Amino acid sequence: MPKRLKMAKAVVVLGVAAMTVMTTGVAHAATSSMNVYHAAGNVAGTVWFNSGTSNMAKGRNSFTVRDGLCDDGWTVYAQYKKSSWNNPVVSWRYTDGVSCNGGTRELSVSISGDVSRQKFIWRGCKQSESNLKVECEDYISDYLD
Repeated sequence: MPKRLKMAKAVVVLGVAAMTVMTTGVAHAATSSMNVYHAAGNVAGTVWFNSGTSNMAKGRNSFTVRDGLCDDGWTVYAQYKKSSWNNPVVSWRYTDGVSCNGGTRELSVSISGDVSRQKFIWRGCKQSESNLKVECEDYISDYLD
């Protein structure tokens, strides 16, 4: 199978998987969280999503990302897709990453102001600081309010 066709097939499979999560997933509570794990099972970091006005100290519809294991060589961040999540043209977005290797251990960022309720999906990820390898957890469904 030509390389281009394999890549197109992979994109379609990932798109269908994301759509399945969105159509069958149940939204989490006003504030939900996810640990990002290392292969050994220890927690590399944690990502929280604060829907609507559930935590205005962090911002409306905001993510809080925290590095949970300093000096492990990984940066933790959130990946999400909103606004027409089922449209393959709409791109995935990312929060800034955090790493306490000489940087900030935690950050919060609002991804949307006051909007009509809409579903979106998100997950916590980590990226190697040495070879840029990315590893992510499974997507979960939530709401922007």
